[in-house]
Amino acid sequence: MLKNAHIRGFNPCFVMFDSWYSGNDNLKFIDSLGWNWFTRVKKNRMVNPDRSGNVSVETLKIPEGGIDVHMKKYGFIRLFHSRNKKGVSRFWATNFLSMDNEDRRNLQSICWTIENYHRTLKEICCIDRCIARKEAIQRNHVNCSIRAFIRLEVQFLMNGVTPYAAQWDITKDAVAAYLHQPKYAL
Repeated sequence: MLKNAHIRGFNPCFVMFDSWYSGNDNLKFIDSLGWNWFTRVKKNRMVNPDRSGNVSVETLKIPEGGIDVHMKKYGFIRLFHSRNKKGVSRFWATNFLSMDNEDRRNLQSICWTIENYHRTLKEICCIDRCIARKEAIQRNHVNCSIRAFIRLEVQFLMNGVTPYAAQWDITKDAVAAYLHQPKYAL
């Protein structure tokens, strides 16, 4: 996908992805395209902060502004630490060594927005549940799922109703109507 984007002339400021895709081969490939990347890394990722040997990122004392370290089998990166609302540690890495904490927060916010988009498309708009084989039907299903997402987003922006609350309202009314007048008995 990244190769096709490069061939088509895309030149993103950052390629952002989840820790699942943060293997060295992917990072080196993005480097070969001349692009910057920003990702979460797992707490057991090995880095060398001071030429004394590799340690996992969770053992480091990372200052708020980040720290430059050498990542095992990759090269130098900038490493950041944050905590989510539940207090769970998150470790972020980039090949853009001059990144500061404000930039990290902005990119982290964008990552969260992208993650929510994909989660809502899958869980609420059922983009992955098309069982048709014909290309045209699949394309229509994807288009309808994206259209549903956009309508849910407009509803959220105008009325503050989240996609999950909207789904529950529909389900709740359907269950209540059925319980009031069941059509089928077991």
